[in-house]
Amino acid sequence: MKKQLPLKDIRTDGKTQQRPVDDTVVARYAAMMKDGCVFPPVEIITDGKSNFLWDGAHRYFAHLKRDKKYIEVNIKEGTQRDAIYLSFSANKTNAFPRQPGTAKEIIKKILKDSEWSKMSQHDIARHVGCTQQYVHKIVKEIDEAIQQPGCQIESGSEPENKVLPRPKAVKVKRGDAEYEMQVPEKKVLDSKGKQVPEHLVKYFERSNEYRQMIRELNVMLKTVRDGKDAGDLFYRFIKIENLTAEIGNVKRIFRFALPYAVCPYCGADENNAECRACEGCGFVNELTYRATPEDLK
Repeated sequence: MKKQLPLKDIRTDGKTQQRPVDDTVVARYAAMMKDGCVFPPVEIITDGKSNFLWDGAHRYFAHLKRDKKYIEVNIKEGTQRDAIYLSFSANKTNAFPRQPGTAKEIIKKILKDSEWSKMSQHDIARHVGCTQQYVHKIVKEIDEAIQQPGCQIESGSEPENKVLPRPKAVKVKRGDAEYEMQVPEKKVLDSKGKQVPEHLVKYFERSNEYRQMIRELNVMLKTVRDGKDAGDLFYRFIKIENLTAEIGNVKRIFRFALPYAVCPYCGADENNAECRACEGCGFVNELTYRATPEDLK
């Protein structure tokens, strides 16, 4: 049903936008509207209380830029979840093209959902607007990530080291004598499941410092993105696509600074200061480990 709806009554914060809003596109649309260009209605799902925008974000913000109070909408009844699902199909063939990586993130969201993940790869591809081969590729990437020890499911997530509890002492028997031998309270494994030598444990345990920095970067980006989606003029001059790219670069720097594995070349030998792979520190990052010959891993 078509109708005029107040802009203030439309929600853009319901996770129904699958890509960042491009300010240059908003400005271009606003200029075209000023010149008399008529745009199609935006798409809305209403649950009777909230009106969720699932297609037409650039048109919506162009209306805000022109200080309009109303916008023409196609409105249907449904739930916020319905709006999220429909948003996965927005802009797959028309309007401003999706930014690179958008389809991949949409597919990952579908695969993480207990209901949507039951769809066939063919149906996912048809809904998202990509090839079935591409969906299969993403499924394979996720499956491979799950199989990696210490790796999380999220693409691009940092590796995780494991800490296993151990007894403080064990009983040792030699001949007729029995005594207790003190052992470390915990056994730390690197991202490949190998035990970390005692002198390196403190560095692997500090990996959470980097992970916390990465989480703070994610929070920062989400705060700005939500503000932009809500039309907060405070964030007017931030180019969200530039910020996303820069934060992504910083996150990668932190991720590949993490102690990933005990050095496969020197085995963390404290006396091997000449090891070129780890430069004598005893551990390597993920990139160095990936480049290690299989016979050394």
